[in-house]
Amino acid sequence: MFNKAYRYFAGSYYQLIPLTIIIQACIGSIAVYFLLQGAPTFWDMILLMCCIIATTAYLGGILGQIHVKKVFYIFIFGLIVNLFVLTSQLIG
Repeated sequence: MFNKAYRYFAGSYYQLIPLTIIIQACIGSIAVYFLLQGAPTFWDMILLMCCIIATTAYLGGILGQIHVKKVFYIFIFGLIVNLFVLTSQLIG
């Protein structure tokens, strides 16, 4: 399934760039919103830094025009990080 997703991503790379930027930015923004709803603790600041690094790395990878496979891996990694932070904030 992962290889199939990569082949689709690589085949439609330039068409998917705007969609993936919107997805990454929206999920990251929602995670940060829930993260900063209360008074932020030190742990919240660490999670905030992780969200920002994951989202910025993807955008930097696209702007830096690195290889499509690396951009795909960074996108998946950013989604996992942002969804983990969002889930941890919604549960706790």
